[in-house]
Amino acid sequence: MRYVFAMVMTLGMGLATLQPAMADDCDADQASMNACAGRDLANADADLNRQYQAQMAYLTTPARKQALKNAQIKWIAFRDADCLYQVGKPEDSGSIWPLLHAQCMAALTLQRVEQLKAYVACRQEGCPD
Repeated sequence: MRYVFAMVMTLGMGLATLQPAMADDCDADQASMNACAGRDLANADADLNRQYQAQMAYLTTPARKQALKNAQIKWIAFRDADCLYQVGKPEDSGSIWPLLHAQCMAALTLQRVEQLKAYVACRQEGCPD
């Protein structure tokens, strides 16, 4: 399970390194658009990890921590499968695929960030503990 999470982290960091040195112009060409989308995904992934760690730190029992970990692993699998469904296979899309795929992954990641932020913000009766 740690392998899956580590693999996703590595992918996110790897996409961030694809950005050109001067990535301010994200519309210059397909490569710059792909790099900027990769950077956006890496930023969303970093925010996701911060929120996940904040909630993990709050949880009080090993069982609740494991439940969140299991949910996160399944969510990552869902996100990856859903984006593959939405965008299709790389060989079917050409040079725009990295852009579309990174945009999809970032959008779903940001949705999950908002879910985790809600957990982190909720520190009262009825909240996940």
